[in-house]
Amino acid sequence: MVKVELEGIAVSGDENQFLALLRAPSGELVPIRIDSMQAISIAAGRSSERPERPLTHDLMTSILELLDATLERVDVTDLKDGVFYAMLVLERSGVRFEVDARPSDAMALAVRTNAPVYVAERVVELAAMRDDDMGGTGGAEA
Repeated sequence: MVKVELEGIAVSGDENQFLALLRAPSGELVPIRIDSMQAISIAAGRSSERPERPLTHDLMTSILELLDATLERVDVTDLKDGVFYAMLVLERSGVRFEVDARPSDAMALAVRTNAPVYVAERVVELAAMRDDDMGGTGGAEA
């Protein structure tokens, strides 16, 4: 696994599609296609402003807090047939749990909890692009 940073959200070629851009230590970008609602949720989670009412991922964060569980990390584990797969790695009372999740949902939670995001090396090899390759619509589904 390679630790990545969420560089930002970019508009894809289709106005209702966005890309979550994950920066690998090598400098390459791993673009993951997300829909507009996930893009809004990730952006809201990165903002210091909070909505009047909690968004879905704010609610999930509150539930984790009430259960005294923490999101230890997000692992983007695979890329199959153009679809990315992720796991939430949770901890509660010394017990680790892994929960299957869409990468977009996992990132929306990660930005709210300051959890690190990791990508499997194989996924980086398959999906990474250089900055100058990002002119098109690139990315696979989350």
